[in-house]
Amino acid sequence: METQQQQLVQKECSSDLNPKFLEFIKENNIPLSAYQVTDMYRFIRLNPQKPVTISLLEQQLGTTLEPVHWCTGFYKLGSNIKIANTECYKDGSVYGIDVSSGAVVYALDPQPGDHILDLCCAPGAKLCMIADMLGGKGSITGVDISEKRLSTCRGIVKKYALQNIRLFLQDGTKFNVLAPD
Repeated sequence: METQQQQLVQKECSSDLNPKFLEFIKENNIPLSAYQVTDMYRFIRLNPQKPVTISLLEQQLGTTLEPVHWCTGFYKLGSNIKIANTECYKDGSVYGIDVSSGAVVYALDPQPGDHILDLCCAPGAKLCMIADMLGGKGSITGVDISEKRLSTCRGIVKKYALQNIRLFLQDGTKFNVLAPD
């Protein structure tokens, strides 16, 4: 049985949602609360080129790191944890990246010597992970339509001193540059 508070929250939230969507979740007995996310975890990935101890990271971040067992090198943080001002982020020991992005790269399974095309490459976290997995052998061509986002990507490529990466400002649907020889 729903409390009066839950009913008020549902009524307030449901007024912002598409009526067809509301009908769908009602017909399928999906609780509206399943779509009311109040806290999102953040994730970091360790930079394999700059080994750092977990205890040092936990000290700098001020929290306990929880490993993501199905995504090697990833750790879950609370949404309130800020990484940008920590020494481990500034010195490139960790990347800020969502675990879903990491899962995509693991599914791609890039191997040394591969030539990877990364459309919508900005801000660059997946690109960094791919570069680490290529180990300097192969290449990555990053394409993004947004000059501002591509600029962020350039900064990340420089910060992490990534090799064999080309970045292009272009609409990915029109991009036609071949991989380097």
